[in-house]
Amino acid sequence: MNLSSAAILAGVAMDAWLLALVAIRGRRVWLQATYAACSLAYIALGASFVGANEGVLSPLRDDVALGIVLVAHALTAILVLGLLHGETLPRQRPWAFLLLIPVPLLAFLAPIEGWTAAAAYEGNAVGGFLVICLGIALGETIYAGYSSRLLAGPSVWLTLGVVALIVAGPVYAYELEFLREPSLAGANLASPIALACFALVALQADPFPISSRSSTAGTKSRVLPEQDAIVFEEVRPNYALRTADEASAAGRSTLIVGRNSASKFAGGAGFAAVLPSRHAALRALTTASEFLTASPGGLVVVEDVADLSTLSEWPATAEAVVRLRHVARRTHSTVIFSTSRLTNGERQAVRDLRLTWWALPDPPREIEAILAQSFGDGAARLLASFGRARGIRREDLTTDQVPALLDFLTRALAELSGVVAGTAAHGLRTQLDAAANSLQSFAALTAEEVARGEWPSRASPEDHPELLVTAAEYWKGKEMEELFTAADELILEEEK
Repeated sequence: MNLSSAAILAGVAMDAWLLALVAIRGRRVWLQATYAACSLAYIALGASFVGANEGVLSPLRDDVALGIVLVAHALTAILVLGLLHGETLPRQRPWAFLLLIPVPLLAFLAPIEGWTAAAAYEGNAVGGFLVICLGIALGETIYAGYSSRLLAGPSVWLTLGVVALIVAGPVYAYELEFLREPSLAGANLASPIALACFALVALQADPFPISSRSSTAGTKSRVLPEQDAIVFEEVRPNYALRTADEASAAGRSTLIVGRNSASKFAGGAGFAAVLPSRHAALRALTTASEFLTASPGGLVVVEDVADLSTLSEWPATAEAVVRLRHVARRTHSTVIFSTSRLTNGERQAVRDLRLTWWALPDPPREIEAILAQSFGDGAARLLASFGRARGIRREDLTTDQVPALLDFLTRALAELSGVVAGTAAHGLRTQLDAAANSLQSFAALTAEEVARGEWPSRASPEDHPELLVTAAEYWKGKEMEELFTAADELILEEEK
């Protein structure tokens, strides 16, 4: 076996290993299929050259060999575009698939015109087509590197792979012709380098695993208005997650992208855990794009944009936000971004994107404000007692815990039935009923309603004069302190 055959054979083995790696590790079926077809084309050319050169296999017919060369170059360009644009390639760059149209025509004309794989890069129609394919791939990667912070890293590897194919393809073919050495008959020594670069980019941008994915088709629901992107400005992503649960319950395909455990989320919403990586923003974009492409009209909730900013830096994250909005618009879907834990500068940068902006309250603060309307300064103490009884931190309190809070207060009031009676007991019941009505009304509001409504914490004392007068009449004695004592006793009973 001569040196050329040995090098090509080693490349074939490497190509096959990379093909298996992408097939096993990848999560994008369309991209895996394109990668497999491109790899098999280079493997077939390499195996054919080695087999014919070593007398093991009969040489391929010229038209067949040339057809495989044409397919390999066309698929190389399509694969590079797919690595840059993902599953959205058919919508963003549909002309890329036109590169496959000349392949059968050129292969048919090959015997007539005397075109062969060994002289594929000569100055004829075949050579021009091959150069165009490689030129498109190289031009797209260079443009992506200069215009996109998000794709700057992947574009370097893609450029390296395409340049390697050019050097080992037309450049090396001219060198062999100048040295009057035998041609490689379409085989490319740099195919392992190119496929390795393509595989690296494919795995770096691979979608995050999705657990508990909803099987329902993407349908519109009344939970959200017709918007492609909505920013939820909130201290914690409470309303963002609640909206995801409501949309999923209404039959809309929903995906949550975040760092928290998937067990935290109930219902049919899918969950994609953001894994620590400097390509987290790109992977989050890929995950959401793949989901919305497969489920048009769906909903994606990016639970914490700050996590992506920390892992991938803000410029790449901001670009991912813009790109994801375009994907949502093309698929008639909606994406929600939560500004939780963003810096002031990052929050202002998101506001400058002119997306639909909803300022939302912090549920613990609003619940305490509602209780304060009935129980005055004792509201914080009641919430603290409830949190200790249920093992819930104050910042983790949401509107989902309102029924449990009301049950806790009702039981605490029942403990006083034998101690407080008459007018004082009636006053306690009146104040509790008023707080219960306000809490239930607030908990029933959707994110859209809360965003355009008045928050309890912003209400002035004059808004509830009757409640304050009633409180002033009944809380002159020890009834309030006895209510706190009863609440503390409930904690001791539940701990036992």
